[in-house]
Amino acid sequence: MIQIKESTDGNPFIMSSVTEFSDSMGFCEFKIKHLLRGIKPPQTNITIEGTKSHEKEVEYEKEHFKFVPVTSEEVADYTKDIEFARESVFTRFQTKIPFGDKTVTMLLLGQSDKVARAKGILVVEDTKFPQDTSKYAELSNPYPDQILQTLLYLNSNFSTTNSLNPQDWFTIPHEEKVWIVNIKDKQTRQSVRVFKGHETEEAKSFLNGKLSKFALISLGIQEPDHHNNVRKCRSCRYFGDCEYKL
Repeated sequence: MIQIKESTDGNPFIMSSVTEFSDSMGFCEFKIKHLLRGIKPPQTNITIEGTKSHEKEVEYEKEHFKFVPVTSEEVADYTKDIEFARESVFTRFQTKIPFGDKTVTMLLLGQSDKVARAKGILVVEDTKFPQDTSKYAELSNPYPDQILQTLLYLNSNFSTTNSLNPQDWFTIPHEEKVWIVNIKDKQTRQSVRVFKGHETEEAKSFLNGKLSKFALISLGIQEPDHHNNVRKCRSCRYFGDCEYKL
């Protein structure tokens, strides 16, 4: 759910998960209204199977690869190649957004599928196990929510303990940033389409625009825009009880 509190300085403080943000701003902005009321979308067989597929990926990696814990000295040296075990890195993205005479602080928490640095390039990979992989065949880019998710991870601080202590969070020095969205078959776990892109100025602008709009909608200053797509509504887990559906 999306939580809104008041900071000690009287400014708004918004906390949400990366998934909730990217799903709202990349798929349907009206999800914010449900999340503000604390309504969680019901689990479906598709989401359950997706979770199981991710768990199998973690187990496969544990069985076939041995990861030595990455030291703080290795992290600090951007010339060192490093790789963290799958789903072992938690993310913390915080930003301040000015509007009027106020400044809203936003904190988005998540957990990345894969984080590594190779030849000075910070790489974040997110793995997806869709019900239908064929729809990705003709796409030149992944869906907006998938891009938003990886961009947030790329710009986050990281931790391997999910601690609330700021001292346990760290940055990963780098020269470039690359996001990867890996579409896999949930039966074979083989990749059927891999999207890859560098973080560009255009991508930063895209992310910042979505962050600002998310804050304004959450605070009730701006209304969500409807996507006007019946197929999106019918595929949404809120569909059965959503007063905004088509």
